[in-house]
Amino acid sequence: MSRSKRQRFQSSVLDDSLIKDCDIAFEMLDKQKRGVLSRPDSLRWLRCMGFCLSDAELGGLLARSAGDLADYEYTQLCETLEKNVAVRGVDTKKLQHAFAVFSTDGSGSKISRDDLRAGLTGAGDAMTQDEFEELLDLCGASTEEMLDINSLVQRVERSVAVAP
Repeated sequence: MSRSKRQRFQSSVLDDSLIKDCDIAFEMLDKQKRGVLSRPDSLRWLRCMGFCLSDAELGGLLARSAGDLADYEYTQLCETLEKNVAVRGVDTKKLQHAFAVFSTDGSGSKISRDDLRAGLTGAGDAMTQDEFEELLDLCGASTEEMLDINSLVQRVERSVAVAP
């Protein structure tokens, strides 16, 4: 379904620039032009809009806002964004703390690539090795062996949490 056929989302919470980004991301992800996104593509859409949550957390957010569905319409996704705009982005203090916990050198200010990999790929709702490498690449840290935690958090925030 083309943009001209899809109803423009109106919001008193979201600014026009973000709504335009919503529309563009939806259009790009709706490859079959059905006017709906599958659940996995809906999670990708939410990440494009700046949500830095696990698949499980995003799935819960969608289920609470729009229901636990196989496909989501544009307006359902925009309403989910509108209702949950406060949880977009990265909590830098939590991220700094998590990285410091993963660090085994005791400084709390530096972390080795291996320690970071072990922390992010080895527990609970962990990243895959490919996701870990992609994250470092996005942050411009793909060749660094020792990472400054404050610098890494700033790079993550700039690279991952900003909507297109």
